[in-house]
Amino acid sequence: MLKMTNISKIFKSETIQTHALRDFSLTVESGEFVAVTGPSGSGKSTFLNVAGLLDNFSQGEYQLDGVNVSGLNDNDLSKLRNEKIGFIFQNYNLIPDYSIYDNVDMPLRYRGFNAAERKRRIEHALEKVGLASRHGYLPSQLSGGQQQRVAIARALAGEPKILLADEPTGNLDSLMARQVMELLHSLNEDGATIIMVTHDPDQAREVKRSVQIIDGQITDAKVYAPESAIQTTLTENEKKELVDA
Repeated sequence: MLKMTNISKIFKSETIQTHALRDFSLTVESGEFVAVTGPSGSGKSTFLNVAGLLDNFSQGEYQLDGVNVSGLNDNDLSKLRNEKIGFIFQNYNLIPDYSIYDNVDMPLRYRGFNAAERKRRIEHALEKVGLASRHGYLPSQLSGGQQQRVAIARALAGEPKILLADEPTGNLDSLMARQVMELLHSLNEDGATIIMVTHDPDQAREVKRSVQIIDGQITDAKVYAPESAIQTTLTENEKKELVDA
């Protein structure tokens, strides 16, 4: 699904070169849920930008769903990004004056889907995240956890091959964070491929594989057995608290 081989990303100024990624190699198979951890400035954001085709790289090879992205022009990269990748951001990035429905619809309009196909995708995505009944709400009428679920629905509506999540629970309290994590695990169980950047070591241990980046290189990788993963299922009382959250 995603294969990076000896990727380097170098930022140059008049007097210095900064290696944000150094001979970085990572393979993520279809259906995996991989956590990427590391301290601030370690290269996590650079990795995510390169993986999401938002930034180029200086050398190496990157294949996304069998497509070698090296040498693609901006239009081809944009098309590949829109078709293959769904983004989930820490700050949700919802348009405040648009309803939930219209927020999910916006990227589909850019891709040129007709009205019937957009409606099908939007309704399916909102149903998937449990917000079908609130499609007419504005973001300001929702909790932080619900806004993040809208952002996930927006990513899902494009039916991407891979979801890239950048600190998806970073702005949420612990209960809402667990709700979002439970949703991501559910999506993964249904076959979604997810790469999640996180500072939370507990969240990193919830997934079956995590990698740590320091100074632009993978310094540690762990594979967790399913029985060792932290339990993310909400209790009945917690579910009741979230019904009207």
